[in-house]
This record gives sequence, C-alpha cells and structure tokens, in this order.
Amino acid sequence: MPKQARLSGIKSFRCYTIEEAAEISGVSPRTVRNWASDGLRVMDVTRPALIRGDDLRDYIRSKRESRATKTKTDTFYCFRCRKERHAAEGLADCEIKEGRAKLTALCAVCETVVSKPVAVDCVSEIARILDLRITRQQ
Repeated sequence: MPKQARLSGIKSFRCYTIEEAAEISGVSPRTVRNWASDGLRVMDVTRPALIRGDDLRDYIRSKRESRATKTKTDTFYCFRCRKERHAAEGLADCEIKEGRAKLTALCAVCETVVSKPVAVDCVSEIARILDLRITRQQ
C-alpha cells in the first residue's frame, strides 16, 4: 500500500462503494471507513454506502494540505520535533549540484540533521541570514 492515497483514478461524478473507493485510491477499506468517521461525506441512506468521487478527491486533498508545513527561507522542518526549526547556531551547508541546491543543518532544539532543497537563485539571500558553507559539485 502507498503512503499516500492516489488521486489520479478517481472520477468526480462517479459514486463508489467503500471497497471501490479503497481500491481506486490505493488504501484499505478500513482506511476509507476511518475517513468516513473522520468527516468524509458518505451517502449512507442507500446500502451499500456510496461515496461521491469529488467528495473523496476533496477529502484526500484537504488531508494532504493540513499535513503540509511551509517553512521560511531560513528555517527547516525537523522530523523529530515535527516542527519548523532554525539551524543550530545559524550554520548550514549548501551543496550545489547540477543546478540544484540542498541546505543541510542541525536542528537548534534536538540537533537532528535537517535538510531541504532550495532554488539556486535563493542561495545568496539565504547566505545573508545563515552562515553558509557552499560546495559546488560537477
């Protein structure tokens, strides 16, 4: 099973049973039932219970958006803390390779290694905020 439900096969104007919704989105029927108890709209007047495709798609998208965390230019997302954190002591490494840049630092709170991709154009702006050690690889 995928870690993330698929949206690609869900038809907006089609109704799915719980088993069909699970198969088309790539999750288990138990997951779809949990979604239904968590707020996914289900037409339960009829049996079997039916789920509209557009409701299923909207629910999955809203769950994805609620989990997304936007970070500022000088911050990282720490998976151990599960929060946006600054780099420890304002230090970070920047590796530029094939037109892409990757920042790596330590979390200021738990000292876990954190990293994130950034645009190469933003490196000079980030260098004004963080003390960067830049390495270029061919």
